[in-house]
Amino acid sequence: MLEKIVKEKRTMKKYHFIGIGGIGMSALARILLGQGYSVSGSDQNDSAVIQQLKELGAKIYLKHRATYVRKDQKVIYGSGIQETNSEFAKAKSKQLPMLHRADLLAHLLHGKSALLVAGSHGKTTTSSLLAHALKANNTDPSFAIGGIVKSLGTNGHHGSGKYFVAEADESDGTFLRYGGMGAIITNIGNDHLNFWKTPEALILGFKQFSKQIDRPEYLFWCRDSLLLRKAAIDGISYGFEEGATLRIESFIQVGWQTKFTCHFLGKKYEDILIPLTGRHNVLNACAVFGLLLQLRFPENEIRSALQSFEGVGRRMEKKGEASQIVFYDDYGHHPNEIAATLLATKTAVQSQRLVVVFQPHRYTRTKDCMQDFANAFSKADELIITDIYSAGEEPIEGINSQALVEVIRKNHAKSLQYVAKEDLVSFLQKFVRPNDVVLTLGAGDITKIGPQVIERLI
Repeated sequence: MLEKIVKEKRTMKKYHFIGIGGIGMSALARILLGQGYSVSGSDQNDSAVIQQLKELGAKIYLKHRATYVRKDQKVIYGSGIQETNSEFAKAKSKQLPMLHRADLLAHLLHGKSALLVAGSHGKTTTSSLLAHALKANNTDPSFAIGGIVKSLGTNGHHGSGKYFVAEADESDGTFLRYGGMGAIITNIGNDHLNFWKTPEALILGFKQFSKQIDRPEYLFWCRDSLLLRKAAIDGISYGFEEGATLRIESFIQVGWQTKFTCHFLGKKYEDILIPLTGRHNVLNACAVFGLLLQLRFPENEIRSALQSFEGVGRRMEKKGEASQIVFYDDYGHHPNEIAATLLATKTAVQSQRLVVVFQPHRYTRTKDCMQDFANAFSKADELIITDIYSAGEEPIEGINSQALVEVIRKNHAKSLQYVAKEDLVSFLQKFVRPNDVVLTLGAGDITKIGPQVIERLI
């Protein structure tokens, strides 16, 4: 596959992305633009990401039409694109060069010192931390990340340095198409079982992924993850567990910052400061710290880089304030992610009322995780559940937000209610009060709600 791509690269100068506005697709488009290629693409909706791609020189079409695909282009598509899509169908019927986005990323990684970040949760924050730290150490890395790294202002970049940081997505099995010099595997959770079918198959997938990493001394995996321990991966384990090679001794969170102390290869590293909250982010930062030490970066430079991290879009992102109410937004949509985020957030806000607005993501995930959601929201003072974001899925009978509310109600002693999506803004405008902290949660379009409420409160 790679030889074919390299050969075609000499003549194929134009790329067309079906669904270019997606966070993963847009990162690859940015990299190709940085390499001097002509890039076009289509998407159903306009967005800030699309506007940025236009500014970089991409030709963008809204909606999907067969006429957007030209015979001199290579067509890039993702797993979410159906064969009935008009652009996909035309490219296939005309026998144009077509490439899944995972194969394009594999090609872009070729010839670079690839540092991959895999895992059910924490990929985006961990890969963002790693890319930020490498950039802060003047290496100008390339990167393709599933979120906007605030300090870098982008989710994708073609760098002049040897390193390439990339998220390796297990959701559709495409992470098995990548190899790399090093990697961080954050955890394995019972997610995306609509693809993997069983936890055992998922574990074997991660095991195979680990075998595709060239240098075990640059492969870090989290020992705290039970399913990851079952994978019996070679490399360097990290975590709070006693048997971890890179072991976290303690951490303390003060407001929106955290300090942690760890032990690695006979040395104690004290008071590493990160502008992030929660045990889960201590794990993420510790893995990056250990990998950079192994890559021979100076300890003081690593500490400085971690401390200067500004966060990632849609990961505990502050959306604004109005009427003494602070609004945050987070991408978390799996029960484990939600529980970790709410614990860290409640620790930060303490006595302030934490109002959580959750938009479930996909009918299949809601069905698979229904019982796990029951205990995920215990730290919320007020919990509002809105309609499921389908992400293109067909409804499943009996799986809806009202059913989820009833499951959660059995374990959630505090205020809990369902509010229809179209009523959310007006409801919140009346419901919130001064000194509240409002957190919207979910991988769908719930991110738009906070700014809309702020506009009404100003």
